[in-house]
Amino acid sequence: MSTGALLFVNAMQVMTCAGAPRARRGSEMSDAVVTSGTAVLVKGETIAATGTEDSLRAEHPDATIIDCERGVLTPGFVDSHTHAIFGRARCEEQEQRAAGVPYMEIARRGGGIHASVRDLRTRSADELFALAEPRLRALAECGVTTVEVKSGYGLTLPDEIKTLQVIQRLAAVLPMRIVPTWLGAHEVPLEYRERTNGRREYIDLLLHEMLPVIARDGLARFADVFCEPGVFTVAESRTILLAARAAGLGIKLHADELTTGGGAELAGELHATSADHLAAVSDQGIAALAAGGTVATLLP
Repeated sequence: MSTGALLFVNAMQVMTCAGAPRARRGSEMSDAVVTSGTAVLVKGETIAATGTEDSLRAEHPDATIIDCERGVLTPGFVDSHTHAIFGRARCEEQEQRAAGVPYMEIARRGGGIHASVRDLRTRSADELFALAEPRLRALAECGVTTVEVKSGYGLTLPDEIKTLQVIQRLAAVLPMRIVPTWLGAHEVPLEYRERTNGRREYIDLLLHEMLPVIARDGLARFADVFCEPGVFTVAESRTILLAARAAGLGIKLHADELTTGGGAELAGELHATSADHLAAVSDQGIAALAAGGTVATLLP
């Protein structure tokens, strides 16, 4: 018997994405394995069976029937790059970007990531939770069942921990799988940029204070670095990512978002799980990603 089971019927198409449990490459990405006349049985969080409606109804007479009304039935969507934990939105910067002000110039003026950092540091964990919960529920209502959520707007040990603990709280109450990523290397904070040896001091903070606590307490599954000229160099990014891997975290990068800076090549070299943005990636970077088995998360 299938007490509590759901039986999805009357779908025009069912996209199964059947096949090897790995990222698809090349022409494989064009085949979502679409079937018709297929019913799908779900038990709890598991897709338990597919088959004809008649056979599954007979085998599981107690299942609750969900009529798909000739729609398309797909696996849950995965949003693999989000910054859902923030306070005030930076809508005015979109106007500046549209007017031609470069991203790095906005950052130089104290906007961009720096503005979000100033804001988040003033907010309590409860306030950040209350702001983020409806954002993630909205994703769930659109069919997202797995979402990655990054820190990166704290950039101090207490504020990064605060952010990652909020992500943990959200994961405990929301109807989706949440994958936490530590992005302490999102930017060099302004207070460090103003010091003679500030960059080195901040990287030391990342490596010797933040990372050990985050790894010890299981606050993140991945570490991410914004590898971009003017933010973290390729050499700095390599140092941070190798330390994160040694501490037991998976690794990913913000790479080649604004300029062709070697981020994609580094991602491929390190066999990173993903390289994200890639708006300015070179042919050499694309080849490196392919060789390294790194997923390209385009224009998140």
